[in-house]
Amino acid sequence: MEIDLIVFDMAGTTVQDDDAVSHCLKAALAAAGVRASRHDINTVMGTPKPLAIQTLLARFRGQAAASDRAVDAIHDDFMGRMLWHYRSHPDVRECDGATETFAWCRRYGIQTALDTGFNRAIADSIIARLGWSALLDATVASDEVPHGRPHPDMIHHVMGVTGVTDSGRVMKVGDTPVDIAQGRAAGCRYVVGVTSGSHTAEELRPHAPTHLVANLRELRAILTTVSEGAA
Repeated sequence: MEIDLIVFDMAGTTVQDDDAVSHCLKAALAAAGVRASRHDINTVMGTPKPLAIQTLLARFRGQAAASDRAVDAIHDDFMGRMLWHYRSHPDVRECDGATETFAWCRRYGIQTALDTGFNRAIADSIIARLGWSALLDATVASDEVPHGRPHPDMIHHVMGVTGVTDSGRVMKVGDTPVDIAQGRAAGCRYVVGVTSGSHTAEELRPHAPTHLVANLRELRAILTTVSEGAA
């Protein structure tokens, strides 16, 4: 295979949560008196959640209102809502074909990693609930690197863990514009947008992904095609 490592986003890409991130962030902001719409929240999807909250606070109330204390209070509320959701809500499940795709990659010698705008506590709760620990070669949360998306730090981190040194042999897969920007910033050869998550094909296309897919199973055809083309 031409690709040694695939870095998958979590919520909306590999994890189906019925837009829980948006709902929980909206509720946490509303509890603090900030009435953000789904569209407002979508503009910061994929970024580290403290940064997303800071951005929205500054947008609605001005930069002075986006203090560390205010951001921390809303983030703590958001965290409580998300942890309950991922640990307890019956609708949490994998996106169609996620486990199957991880297993297929392992069978063909492609390492798999998850990166996320969540912190480690939420990431671990999801991975444990879905039983993915044994299928993944690396995971990284946004609170474990200096900069979250759209910076390339999380991709570089999992490359270090997996021993992949050439970003030209890495594929990034995600459902938001910042996933695409992150993959490009890291120099990934293939940056794939998933259209079944938070953004549509029309919303992702202007950000210039190398490919768009409706579900994870379509990755196999891309990988097979590029492998045959390199042969």
